[in-house]
Amino acid sequence: MLAALVAGERNPQVLAAMALGTLKHKRPQLELALMGQFTEHHGTLLALLLELIAVLDRQIATLAQQIGALLAPLQAQIAQLDSIPGVDITAARDILAQIGTDMRRFGDASRLASWAGVCPGNNESAGKRHRGKTCKGNRYLRRVLGQCAWGARKTPPFLGRTFRRLEVRIGKKKAALAIAHKILVIVYHLLATRSCYEEARYDHCHPKQEARERQRAIKALERLGYTVTVERAA
Repeated sequence: MLAALVAGERNPQVLAAMALGTLKHKRPQLELALMGQFTEHHGTLLALLLELIAVLDRQIATLAQQIGALLAPLQAQIAQLDSIPGVDITAARDILAQIGTDMRRFGDASRLASWAGVCPGNNESAGKRHRGKTCKGNRYLRRVLGQCAWGARKTPPFLGRTFRRLEVRIGKKKAALAIAHKILVIVYHLLATRSCYEEARYDHCHPKQEARERQRAIKALERLGYTVTVERAA
């Protein structure tokens, strides 16, 4: 449609008929949207913008090819990280660019999480633990881990289930940070052991977590006026 506008087509029906995919079902709305004052000046500006997009696409393709060549020796590590739910190849490259492949420099996963700024600080006084703030850490790594956490949110595996469970209790932003922390810990162990993500290692419910979830479910039903008797299924 944009190319047709640049070429001089102004008929809303003709332009709307070029719709593809899901836009086919919105052709009447497209016809209304395409009725307006689109002059030759607008066509010139649109042509310049499309030309700029084409140039940027070519530059991105060139850089992507160079990045791929430079990362060829790290394909095994990229595949390891790509196996984590919510982490794709681009995110895996970004993570490796920030932390490298040798996890011995960090010592353990908790130090890596602290360096990245995705673990909450400890705020304990008089035997009581209060909510602590996270440090700034590596903002580039923290950003990509946050994107991975949101990507994992709607997935069925462990990370997605944990995100949905936490967001009910502490909110979406804090849940995203918690999942970003878990993803980075998993990254550390995968790179340290040279293995891929295995859902079976996380697909189980800790007894304390199970007790908390059971108690929350019972209280929710009691608030609705039900009397609950708990009995484990055979």
